[in-house]
Amino acid sequence: MKMVFIDRDGTMGGDARIEYPQDYYHYEGTAQAITMLNDKGFYPVAFTNQSCIARGKDGGYDFSREFIDIGLRDYFICPHDNNDNCNCRKPKTALLEKAKEKYNLDMKDCFVIGDRWSDMLAGGKMGCGLILVLTGWGKAALNEDRDKWKEFTPSFVANNLLEAAEWLCNNYEG
Repeated sequence: MKMVFIDRDGTMGGDARIEYPQDYYHYEGTAQAITMLNDKGFYPVAFTNQSCIARGKDGGYDFSREFIDIGLRDYFICPHDNNDNCNCRKPKTALLEKAKEKYNLDMKDCFVIGDRWSDMLAGGKMGCGLILVLTGWGKAALNEDRDKWKEFTPSFVANNLLEAAEWLCNNYEG
């Protein structure tokens, strides 16, 4: 199975600094990108840090409904804040490890699409292919934060999620 782990805030949509999940909106082309990945045999899932849950700012927001409605097959959420010292908050790898165990994945067949250095570092540590998008914090990840994930090289740098999905579908079998 070729799972594609897609970050939410700054990659699929919203402002990269979203504090309340109710303020989230999909970027143009996000739904099309996820449909394309599904149609080409990939298994797109969300993997996201959502400290709003730990901070009590989620208001009971239904992340699962959001992800299912746009066509994602599953989701992996870190509900912790920075100071909780959990193992799942990116750039730590527990979200990816959980997916690996649940689906019996060979991580070298999987991809991470994200806008932050922490997405790239988590995916790189697990041996995934990396696609950096320039939306959200993408330009910072590529420039001033590049030293934080310097041991890994992205397979592709895309302007947005749709371009990332097109590149993936044109270069790999799902």
